[in-house]
Parts: sequence; structure tokens; C-alpha cells
Amino acid sequence: AASGFRKTPVIDRCASYSSLSMVEERAAIGIQKLLHAEQKAAEVVADARADKVRKLKLAKDEAEAEIAAYKQQRESQFHIFSKERMGDSGAHKTNIDKETIRELNTIATQVKANGDTMVKMLLQSVTTVG
Repeated sequence: AASGFRKTPVIDRCASYSSLSMVEERAAIGIQKLLHAEQKAAEVVADARADKVRKLKLAKDEAEAEIAAYKQQRESQFHIFSKERMGDSGAHKTNIDKETIRELNTIATQVKANGDTMVKMLLQSVTTVG
């Protein structure tokens, strides 16, 4: 004590070192807890992403199936529609063809019946002057 320095007992130094190591230990435990929580959060995020990808794929597959079914339905309806219209068109054409043949036959019959008379009338009108 004569030199002016205060001597600290050895026991006090050990106590301060032990309290310092306890603080470090608590800090290390806290860091470990934070690392564990971060790892768990990363796993949750990864699971959520995987689930999202799975749900998107499922939704895409369902949408493609629904689109294919709708397309098949519309193609079937179009096929029926066009078949009905083509059938009507074919029947209409057949009726027109029959009517045309009937009219041509009627004209041919009239030409045969009145052909000589028409030729005489034409010759008379050509040879007669004014």
C-alpha cells in the first residue's frame, strides 16, 4: 500500500473472469438460438416455396385438362353443326339439280313440239320485207 497501488485480491479477479465467461457463454447460447431459428425459418421458406411450386403445377395441369375438355366439346359441337349444314346444303343442291333437269326436259319437249313452227315463223320474218 506504500507504493500507492491498490492490490486486488486474487479471488476477486477470478470472480470477474467467471462473470465474463458467463456473459460470453450466454451470448454464445443466444447466437446458437438465433442460428437455429434462422435455419428453421429457411426450412419453412423452402417448404413454402416447394408447396407453391407443387400447387402451381397442379393448377396448370388442371387448367390444361379443362382446356382440352372444352376444346374437345367445341370441336364436337362444330363437327355436328357442320355436318348438319353440309347435309342441308347437299339436299338443297340435289333438289336444285332435279328441278333444273326437269325444266331442261320441259324446254326440250317444247322445242320438239314447236320447232317446225318456230323455224317457219323465223324464215317468214327474215324473208318478209317490211
